[in-house]
Amino acid sequence: MDVRRLHAFAKVYELRSFSRAGDELRLSQPTISAHISALEDELDTQLFDRLGRTVLPTQAGDVLFRYCTTIFTQLDHAKADILALSKRVAGELVIGGSTIPAQYIIPKLVARYAAAYPEVRIDLTGGDSSEISQNVADGTVHVGIIGAPASFPELVSIPYLDDALVLVAPVQRGQTRLDTAGWQEQLVGLPWIMREQGSGTRQTLDAAMARAGIDLRSIAPVLVVHSSLAVLECVEAGLGVAAVSALAARAYLERGTVAALDVPGLDMRRSFYVVHHGKRYLFPALRFFLKICECV
Repeated sequence: MDVRRLHAFAKVYELRSFSRAGDELRLSQPTISAHISALEDELDTQLFDRLGRTVLPTQAGDVLFRYCTTIFTQLDHAKADILALSKRVAGELVIGGSTIPAQYIIPKLVARYAAAYPEVRIDLTGGDSSEISQNVADGTVHVGIIGAPASFPELVSIPYLDDALVLVAPVQRGQTRLDTAGWQEQLVGLPWIMREQGSGTRQTLDAAMARAGIDLRSIAPVLVVHSSLAVLECVEAGLGVAAVSALAARAYLERGTVAALDVPGLDMRRSFYVVHHGKRYLFPALRFFLKICECV
């Protein structure tokens, strides 16, 4: 099958329109129609139902599109490998980051990587640790940096950077002591601002609380927030206390707009992890990114 015809078919399938597919591929509508007709003749089946201006794929069209995505990916990998033979690294690399890595770690890595491999198109996407793990597992993200090991057995989680959570509070609570008998009850009684379930920060805090013998069900947060920056802003505004990455809290602590609470009995150390799919092809753009991270 002619690859140009497959590209035309895939674009019509995605856009559900011959004319829009032609516009995007910079081909005339008759050319697009001719490509589709040639494929239908070759396969002896109809790929689309033409219902006036509506275009809907047939069952055969659905099957062909599934194979097209694999074919295009393999062709991209072949091109990347051939370019790598001449010391060129090209193609697309989708990097996923949970909140802290996306803000504080990945940008510097990408700067080094882009300087070394300028022909790679880089797409950076964010989410919490569980979302990025899911995206790497289903192939929509090639590599991620997250705040907890991935729970999917097919993913490889490589420790990358040590971190720790710090307990921060509004400045007026900065003198609260949590190092005497009964500190667990005092901790539970504070107004808590929590990260969402699924974030690496929340997983680390939950594990630290459990090790300290604190029943997590006894803590009713006043607020659940989906980013570390928003958590710190809420703490600064006096809404409560929170556990956040030391990387994120540093600037706020240096400015004196939040205070750190010392809780010796709460071990909130953790690592960030580079995750990739252990059973999928390490194409050059991905392989050299892992090398930049010193993971290969």
